Amino acid sequence: MVSRVKKLEALNNFTKLVGDDSVLAYLMGFLTGQVDRVHFVRDPAGADISLKLSQKRFTVWPGEPFKANVGGVIMPHPIAFVRAVGQAHGSRQICVSLNFERADETEWYQEVLIPDVSYVQQGVEAAEHEAKALRKEMDHALDIYAECKRLLEISGSERKGELDYYMSVAQNQMKLLSSKLEEVGVQLRQYQEN
Repeated sequence: MVSRVKKLEALNNFTKLVGDDSVLAYLMGFLTGQVDRVHFVRDPAGADISLKLSQKRFTVWPGEPFKANVGGVIMPHPIAFVRAVGQAHGSRQICVSLNFERADETEWYQEVLIPDVSYVQQGVEAAEHEAKALRKEMDHALDIYAECKRLLEISGSERKGELDYYMSVAQNQMKLLSSKLEEVGVQLRQYQEN
C-alpha cells in the first residue's frame, strides 16, 4: 500500500504544475482532503470513480486536460466532479491518472503509481478478508476461555492449574488478535474513510 505522505507529496507536486489554473488547483486541493481515498493508477478503466488529468502542453497531440467519471456518469467539469464525489459514500475509492511531461521518469509520481484498479480493489478485499479471519479466531479463543471458566466452576480445584493455564493462553491470544485486528482496521480506514 502506498503511504499517505507519498500521495500527499504527489498531489502537491502536481498542484504546482497546474498552479496557473485555479479550477484544477481547487480540484487538487479537494483530492488532498480525500487523500486516503485517492489511488494513482496507470489506467483507471473500470474504476467506480476515475479521474484523468493531463498537463502535456508541448506535444503534437495534447491530452484532454480533464476527464472524469463517477459511478458511470461522465463529469463535464472539475467542480461537478468535486460535487459528485463529495456526495458519494466515503468507502468509494478515487482512481487518478496523471499525464504530464516526463511522467514516466518522475520519481515522486512513479513511487505512488499502481498498475490498475484491480490493485485498489484487491487491497480492500484482502483487508476485509483478514479482518473476518481474525474475528473468527478471536471468537474461537473466547469460546475456549468461556469453556475453561465453565469447567472450572464445575470441577472445582482438582483441574484449577490446568484450566487457569488454558484461560491465560486464551486471554493472551485474544490480546494478540485484538492488536492485529486494530492494525487491519487502520488499513481499512485508509481505504474507506475521508
